[in-house]
Amino acid sequence: MRTLLTLLLLAAYSQASATSCDAVSRTLTNAQRVAWAPALAKQLSVSSVSVSQSFALAGWHIVYVETPSTDSPFLFFHGDPLRTHFVTLWAGAAPTQEEGSIKAWVIKNASGIPTPLATCFAWYVTKVRNQ
Repeated sequence: MRTLLTLLLLAAYSQASATSCDAVSRTLTNAQRVAWAPALAKQLSVSSVSVSQSFALAGWHIVYVETPSTDSPFLFFHGDPLRTHFVTLWAGAAPTQEEGSIKAWVIKNASGIPTPLATCFAWYVTKVRNQ
């Protein structure tokens, strides 16, 4: 009985600690930051960008950049950000209750994006980003 209780508590804890981004790579190296910045600035037609975050899965990348002259966007890439132009971009605030509509927007505007990556993005911008 004690073993069963322990297993149930461990299962409940692992579910509570799981996020919608568990399948998504959030790794962003300094080399990527340095290499991507000028290419992304050129794509956005701005003088410079600072690469702050990356979400990647199955050949897709969502890259968050900060610019000196625009709202800071998330850029959606199907492929390597150095070799492809962003498919779409998203910037702005996202209230918690809009998670579903943001996921639908991503799926519509970044056609072919893996559902777990769209889910992660919607969860992140509505539940985590403003904390």
